[in-house]
Amino acid sequence: MNPGGSSIEALIIGKVFMGEIGAFFPVGMTLRGDEFEAVFMMRASQLGHRTAGPYTPDRLPVDAMNWANLRTGIGIAGHFPSFRIDASGLWPRIHVELLGTAVRGLIVMPEEVTAESVNAPYLGEWQEQISSSVRIALDYITQWLTTCHYQAGGTEPSVDLDLVYRPDDGYEDRLAGVDERVRELIPPVRPVFELRWRSASPAQRKAFAKNLKGARRTGARFHRRLGLRIGDVELEVPG
Repeated sequence: MNPGGSSIEALIIGKVFMGEIGAFFPVGMTLRGDEFEAVFMMRASQLGHRTAGPYTPDRLPVDAMNWANLRTGIGIAGHFPSFRIDASGLWPRIHVELLGTAVRGLIVMPEEVTAESVNAPYLGEWQEQISSSVRIALDYITQWLTTCHYQAGGTEPSVDLDLVYRPDDGYEDRLAGVDERVRELIPPVRPVFELRWRSASPAQRKAFAKNLKGARRTGARFHRRLGLRIGDVELEVPG
């Protein structure tokens, strides 16, 4: 962890990072205190001419290298990025670290992401909607954490946060209610954020629960956890 780092700061930087790196489909995201990590799926159209391994010193993943080189030295979320290309597999992987922070990303090629890896029956156009929905949810969560700290005082609260995908039991019903031309845009999974407290005073937890403006309760409780909905994303918090 960064000395003096915070969950709130990591969420602020991480949310902007997700948008500026390319608003790619977030395969997964974790926050551990002040350490923010995300895995993104690169759009094939971003790379132009595609390469595939195995790679050698004489045959490098120039598509991924060119993509990273174009962004080297350009600030992302207010920080300079450091890129590292992993060419040990069939497809290149792009590691990104924002210098001076504990915010990191891994960009993988579309061929590496399977439907099973995100609990979905298929991948498709619905993935294009997820990045903006997730970033909106992160913005709300950041606001709520900031508000509970302001109202309750004390040391800034610290949290763990995980983005997971769960099958949508109502998917078939929703699909039947829309025009066939837009069915590819309907996600077959539910993006869910699971929040856990690392450190927070009872007063901060109480203030957090009282100031969930913009969210609506789903009515579901999961092992003493409360279910909420923020737009197209769900949030589970300790009840």
